[in-house]
Order: sequence, then C-alpha cells, then structure tokens
Amino acid sequence: MRMSSRNGKSGRAPRTVRRFMQDDIWNIGRNESWFSGMAEKGFHLRRIGRIFAFFEKGEPTKTNYRIDVMNTAPETEQLELYEKFGWKLVCNIKELYIFSSPENAACPELHTDPAEQSFTLETVDRKLKYQVIWISFLMMIFLGMMAALFFLNQTPTLSLMEVTGLQIPILLFVELYVSYSVIRNYVSLRRLKRTLSQGKPMNHKERWRLPRLINGTISVFFILCAFLTIILPIADIFQRETYTLTDKPDNLAVIRLAAIEKNPRLDRQTGPFNEGGDFLNSVNKGWSPLAPVQYEINENGIIEDLAWDDNSGPYSPAIHTRYYRLLLSGMADNLTRDIEKKFVDSYDPEMIVCEEKVEGFDRLIVAVSGIRKQVFAARGKEVMYVDYFGNAQAQDLIRLLPQAFQFPAEI
Repeated sequence: MRMSSRNGKSGRAPRTVRRFMQDDIWNIGRNESWFSGMAEKGFHLRRIGRIFAFFEKGEPTKTNYRIDVMNTAPETEQLELYEKFGWKLVCNIKELYIFSSPENAACPELHTDPAEQSFTLETVDRKLKYQVIWISFLMMIFLGMMAALFFLNQTPTLSLMEVTGLQIPILLFVELYVSYSVIRNYVSLRRLKRTLSQGKPMNHKERWRLPRLINGTISVFFILCAFLTIILPIADIFQRETYTLTDKPDNLAVIRLAAIEKNPRLDRQTGPFNEGGDFLNSVNKGWSPLAPVQYEINENGIIEDLAWDDNSGPYSPAIHTRYYRLLLSGMADNLTRDIEKKFVDSYDPEMIVCEEKVEGFDRLIVAVSGIRKQVFAARGKEVMYVDYFGNAQAQDLIRLLPQAFQFPAEI
C-alpha cells in the first residue's frame, strides 16, 4: 500500500514517499531490517509516525538502521558522540530514536552488552503495561455495554436487520482489534526485553516481508470495517423511503384488507398526514446489508354500517405487515423466531401460539388472541410477519400467504 507526493517545482526536489507502518513499532529488529530493505531500493527514511513512515527517493544504498530507546531527549554531546562512531540521527517517535550508517562503514554497535541494553526498556515496559491494563479495563466495560445493547432484547438477528444493530458488532470487532494491537505491541516489547536480558543480541536482519504482508492485510480489513460504520448510516438514509399505500401496490409482498374482509363496503380509514403521506396507510421502506429488501406496511379500513361484536364502534379492521428479503437464507429461521419473541404478547392469558405445517413454507407460526391474529412465515430467503386485527380467521390469512409471496417484493 503506498501513497506519494512531490515537493518543489519541475521535479527538482527529492520525492517523498509514504508507506504504512503495518507492523508493531516495538518489533525493533524487524523495522530496522525493513528500513534497510527500503534503502536498497533507493527509499531512505526521513521521519516516522504511528501510521506512516516517510522515505525520500534517492540512489539505492546499503544502509544499516538502529532503533535506540531513550527515555529522555539525548543531549547534543551524546548525538555528536554517536555521529563520531558513524551513527547519524535520522528521526524519532517519542522515546524511539532511529540512527543510520553506511553498511560498508562497519560502525560499532550502539549497544555491545545486550543485558545492559535490556535495562533501557524498563521505563517503557512499565508505561506499556499500564496502558494494557487501562485499555483492558475500558474494553471490558465496552464489551459489557455492547453485549447489553445487542442481547438484552433477546432478538439479536432482528437487530441485525437494522443498520444501527449491524454497526454494534462491527464496531465491537474493530475495538477488539485495537485492544489486541496494544497488547501485541506490549508482548513484542516483553519478548525483546527477555531476549536481551538473557545476553542474546538483537537480530537486526529479521525477515520483514511476510509479517508486513500479513499485518498489512489484517490492518486494511479492519480499516474497511471501521469505514463501514461510517458509510452504513449514510447509505441507510438514502435507501429509506416512506409514502402512502396505494389501492394497488405493485411488487409488494403483502396481504390486503380487501382480500381478507371481502366486503365491498370496506373503505379506507385515513389518519393524520405527514411528510410521508397517510400515517395509517403507509409503506416504510428500509435497508440493511443483511436484508437489502425490507419494508413495513400499515393498512386501516372501516365499514361504517357494521359494528364490532362488542358494539364498541364501527368495524375497523387493520393489518400491519413486515417483509424481509435476506442476503442469507440461513438467517430466516432465527429472524422468524426473533420477530415472534418481540411481537407476541407472552403475558396475554388468551394468547394461543402454534406452529403450522404448510406446504411451501419452511416455518409458519400462528398466534391468536381474540380479534388479533399474527402470522410469522419463512420461505427461503423471505420472512413475513402479518399482524391483523379483525373478525377474519387466522386460516384466512394463511390461505393468502402463498399469493403474497409470489410478488417480487421490490419497491
């Protein structure tokens, strides 16, 4: 992965090239080897950050690099002494100071006693340990919050049908990787410190190509995941749409009141109008990567010269439909169960829930309580929930389901 920029005019100024670090900063030997490999290609290190290393394009040379840990900024006299022995300061990032020397100069090493060099890592070791403890504590709190948001309603699959619900596991995934990166950095430092304390010198020619490729690929994946958490809400805004339900809704998987009631005197019961049209008779289109086609449909009717059985007023049946076309058919069964958990009133003593075996459907659940009939149906990648209030029977809804599922279900 690379990005480049040109300074100066007419190409006379040296070209600066950026490269993603793609590796733990505390993999000192591996980074030293990478800087040397870049120099052999004509890219000479000039400065470094946590994300990018900046190289200047020039002539290929064989250059040795050494990363030295200095807990306090070096004095001018110390840098002059290093330069006297052939090591020139290139740049630094916090306590890490990077020096270079020509390979053919055969300069003496900055540290000749590995055990003594390990003591220079004590302060940084304590600092990173506190960071790991603090981040682990925050991560546990974050995990608890995310788990509560996702699982307390006991309908995780249904939550994934919403963009906000999908953001939670993606964000959790990214946060876990960030925490893992901090811990991995600390482990790299501890491993280096232990090696040096045993009197073993650091490997300045450690292989870097494969680890950088692996770490770079993983980093790009998680960067894309983080980018998704930003893009998904924007895409959701553009995909959402609300409008008034027409008398003949083409391409909608829905059971209409007229088909259930079969009464020519049935009229539409209108409600308050807003920007989306008639609130009581509306289509609310949604979107999610896991359910690219999804919508809710509300329809309310009234028969003025017919009363409810309890004479509470004119007979006014209503039906609410939720439809999902899923990306993966394997989610249909769990989604059906989640919708049942959310919308069936388990505290209703009159509620009767049973599962029907109907040809052409993978799962079909019926819940009945007085004038309320609920049907939960799954077929392949399609899931439909019908919530009906009226005098028709649940079997009347079931008979209409195959016809409703025949529609393309695209708005």
